[in-house]
Amino acid sequence: MSPSSYNSKSDFVEAFSLKIEELGHPRIYGQILGWLLICDPPHQSFPNLMENLDISKASVSNVTRMLLERGLIEKVRIKGERQIYFKLKEGSVIDFMQKQLRLALDLEEITSKGLEFLSKEKDTDSKRLEKANDFHRFLAEQSENLIKKYKADHDL
Repeated sequence: MSPSSYNSKSDFVEAFSLKIEELGHPRIYGQILGWLLICDPPHQSFPNLMENLDISKASVSNVTRMLLERGLIEKVRIKGERQIYFKLKEGSVIDFMQKQLRLALDLEEITSKGLEFLSKEKDTDSKRLEKANDFHRFLAEQSENLIKKYKADHDL
């Protein structure tokens, strides 16, 4: 579904959740994140999420727990109300990308150590590992620079 074909909030949430699913997360993970990106008010209760996304209470419970643990959402309490609400955690998108950066840095370190090890081995071909190491180093450097630039441009 292309961005120009969104006729409803549910179209956006569907496209967003399918992309998140491609990253290996449950579809409902993407549905809740997508909804929390566009909903008004920005905080949503269990019943709000269940109704707007047509998902079960158990699914909301399991996925919100996962999102809370990963620091992407946070609980919100509204004075005088007993319900718990959820909203996107401020800066969670940047935090998510910084975790991806950490992954690239870790993979660069692992492939570097692999290259050190292979330099002492006979009968080995390190070309693929060299390419992987170069790519992860490049990705880490570029990601770090982009995050710094974004933060500077947006006074974060």
